[in-house]
This record gives sequence, structure tokens and C-alpha cells, in this order.
Amino acid sequence: MSSTDVPDGATQRHSRMMELLTFINLAEPQGATITQIQAYMLTVFGLKFRTTSEMVKELAISGVIKADGHGFYHITEKQRAAIKRIADQEEREKPLTPLLKRIDNIKETKAREKALKLYQELLETLSDQSSQG
Repeated sequence: MSSTDVPDGATQRHSRMMELLTFINLAEPQGATITQIQAYMLTVFGLKFRTTSEMVKELAISGVIKADGHGFYHITEKQRAAIKRIADQEEREKPLTPLLKRIDNIKETKAREKALKLYQELLETLSDQSSQG
């Protein structure tokens, strides 16, 4: 995405949700109150308290976060494990990023599609090998 591209609504929403989850995660072990989360999202994104409140409610209903008896929100263990898996996968794929950029620069459509297919096969092979070892 270039600096002039505007993210679509889903991409922007996902980015904000991930930022919210990162904020809560960094507040562990005590967690974060709804007011702390709202203040953070207002400062970073300019979101209204109500908008953030709705996001928190959605994340809680979906089981991504939970409130303790004192009004502090925490990332659930299931979500923490998912975040770790994603981080591990990103770490494994990091050395391949320059390769993907080179593939993206291939002008001819058929050659680019073939290279992307090979790249996907490489990722799957590496993933299979890391899950076995």
C-alpha cells in the first residue's frame, strides 16, 4: 500500500482492533479499564468513547477479551495463544519478505502468478517442517 492509498474500512477496523488488543496486552497483568482503553483510542485514532466501547463489547462477546470482577479487561488465554502463533509465523516468514517483494515486481502476469504459487508452496513446506520439528 503506498502512502497515498486509503485503507478500506475492514483494514482500518482490523488495525484499530489490533492496536486496542496490544494496549490491553501491554497493561497486563493488571489489565486496562474501559476508560483507559477509551482514552488511549481517542489519543491514537481520535475515536469517540462510544465507538471504543462498542469495539470492547464486541471483543468481549467474541471471547477475545474478558473483564475481571474489578472492571479491568484482559486478553483471554485462547487469544494470547493465537497472538503468539501469529507472531511466531511472522518471525518465520520475515526472511522471505524480500523474496515476496521481488515477486510483486514481476511485470508479466503469468510469470508473477507462477512465482506466487511457488512462494505459497515454499511457505507450506516450511510450515510443515516447523510443525514436525
